[in-house]
Amino acid sequence: MNLKPLLSPRSIAIIGASESTESWAPDIYKSLRYMGYEGELYPVHPKYETVWGLPCRASVADLPKGVDLAVFVIRADRVVDMVDDCAKVGVRSFLVVASGFAETGEEGQALQNKLRDKALKHKIPILGPNIEGFVNYTEKIAPYATLPPMDPVPGNISVISQSGTVAWAVNQQASDRGLGLRIILGVGNEAVVGLGDMYEWAAEDPGTALVCTYFETLRDVEGIGRGLHALREAGKPVLVCAPSGKSEAAQRSIVAHTGALAGNTGVRDAWLRGLGAILVEDPISMFEAAMLISAHRKLRTNGITAALQSGGACTLFAEAAEAIGLELPKFAKETERKLRKALPPYANLNNPLDVTGQAAVETDMYCDALEALASDPSIGLVGVDTFPPRGATTEDADWTLPILLKAKELEERTKVPFISMSMTPLAYSPASKRFIDHAGLPYLQGHRAVAGGIKALVDLQGVTARTTRAVAPHAARARALRSLRGITGPLEEEQAARILELYGVKRPKEKTVNTPEEAAAAAKAIGGPVAVKAAAPELPHKAKTDGVRLNLRGAKDVETAAATVLAAARKAGAKNPRVLVQQMVSGAEVLVGAVVDHQFGPAVTIRPGGALAEAGHATFVAAPLILKQALDFVESQAKRCRLDAAKHDIKAVAQAVQAIAHAASDLRGRLVSLEANPLLVAKKGAVAVDALAEART
Repeated sequence: MNLKPLLSPRSIAIIGASESTESWAPDIYKSLRYMGYEGELYPVHPKYETVWGLPCRASVADLPKGVDLAVFVIRADRVVDMVDDCAKVGVRSFLVVASGFAETGEEGQALQNKLRDKALKHKIPILGPNIEGFVNYTEKIAPYATLPPMDPVPGNISVISQSGTVAWAVNQQASDRGLGLRIILGVGNEAVVGLGDMYEWAAEDPGTALVCTYFETLRDVEGIGRGLHALREAGKPVLVCAPSGKSEAAQRSIVAHTGALAGNTGVRDAWLRGLGAILVEDPISMFEAAMLISAHRKLRTNGITAALQSGGACTLFAEAAEAIGLELPKFAKETERKLRKALPPYANLNNPLDVTGQAAVETDMYCDALEALASDPSIGLVGVDTFPPRGATTEDADWTLPILLKAKELEERTKVPFISMSMTPLAYSPASKRFIDHAGLPYLQGHRAVAGGIKALVDLQGVTARTTRAVAPHAARARALRSLRGITGPLEEEQAARILELYGVKRPKEKTVNTPEEAAAAAKAIGGPVAVKAAAPELPHKAKTDGVRLNLRGAKDVETAAATVLAAARKAGAKNPRVLVQQMVSGAEVLVGAVVDHQFGPAVTIRPGGALAEAGHATFVAAPLILKQALDFVESQAKRCRLDAAKHDIKAVAQAVQAIAHAASDLRGRLVSLEANPLLVAKKGAVAVDALAEART
């Protein structure tokens, strides 16, 4: 889709042009003139001969041939009626400000469908409907229903948002803070041009280096996937703020712990990360991340520190950093030695580092501390609190100049980036902006938003490693599909275990039988202590229905236990329960499970197992995974799962994660979920002692 006539129009017709204060048209005209638009403008309205001092056309039929962009500021039904007329005179693109389309209900959706069908028939891109417009900063084009900020700064960041208000908020922040933008744009109802189309445009646009985007509803998952892929291939980071969403897997897969943990956004976010997106919590963090990534792309390591002038600032930043998952490493012994020499004896050498208020007076002391921090091999980024001037002159910030010079010298020598960070937002005067322009450091604001921005930079380092890879189907895929033939809903454990085994997940010695007597014989054949479980598709969580007995020895105990779990299963509603006799094994309990969403595909998670399976937040990653990705994921979750590499076989866990992810990917058309809970992890090996799966209806 060629979006150049839409986003870089040389001629614009405003259909519904009017000087009435009840219309958006005057605001759009003012914005165009405010930004210095130099192209042709054609007001169109049947009632007027002139509008804004320009000749006014009575209809679109009076327009010259081949106008690049028609901006519609008229009723929704009239827009649809005029599409064919615009096509006859060669209008090349539409921007529809009008509301009254899909956002109003079924009738509006039907009207929007007509608009889309006509536009596609004539191959005309439409931005909107139900939008304010856009501001193209670098080409000075602003068909926008709100006057742009006072100090627009052209740059290379494209803000592409589902919400026009969010786009405007980032736009205003950029003006206030002197950050250059390429374009800001809301996609509105996405009748024709959607988020994915805009991402593809940004990937190809030589003026775009970074994309900030906000969305709530993914109307075209396939198109968005293509666009994100294009951005990743172009090497252009994309910051995504996506606060809400609904995963089909979360709604349907309630029989498995994994489905409950997926929540509304787990699978969606895994899909986004697998496509290279960097997720941020809110538009404020997104802005700080854009400020930082515009200045720095690489970290030598992910360890973070800050040298701040107060204990309170250190405490608040430490809390913000920990909350978002930043690594604040302990300083090396050599670093501590250098810091003791540089700082007053009462200084506390924790990370973040309190350089004390004396550092603003004895700047040599501050500089020596920065030298020590940048030389520490565990540190990848250093924050300082060198505030910009507050008044009309730079006098109150002159004390920071030696520190800024030292920071730039250290950046060049050690490749450790430096940032200035304030505890709270600050208002910038013209002198502040000039000072920051010459400082050479990104100035970030608000400790929580700063932490979010740093986290985005850390995540950027792993984009390539996280990218979802194409993996060949497993050799056992055909057998697994045959085992699912004719099955819908929850599987019996024996069936779910069969899928796990086919994909290489180890199971203990076990046998499924029908009677207590057969259970005793199976236990004798297995040997050692055994577990006895009720087996029925109606009982995915057997322990909750008194369907499990553990550590059984001897035929009589096994028979009694088998009779008990069979009775409990029938009482719980199982029609034809059976008995699973299983060798007892020991190890740390973890849950490894996958869900398959009809929009976003398969994703896998690892969590503490057993009773802790649904406690706290779960992180999903898109499937399939190569072993290195699975190992990285397990290592990132090991502490939460109480896994210790000295005591537990981390590689075996990663192999189980990879196997379950592979199965979910291979069987995505038939599975809703697949889970090992618990997977028992020993010093050598990992064994799935319980298996859950649900087949798609």
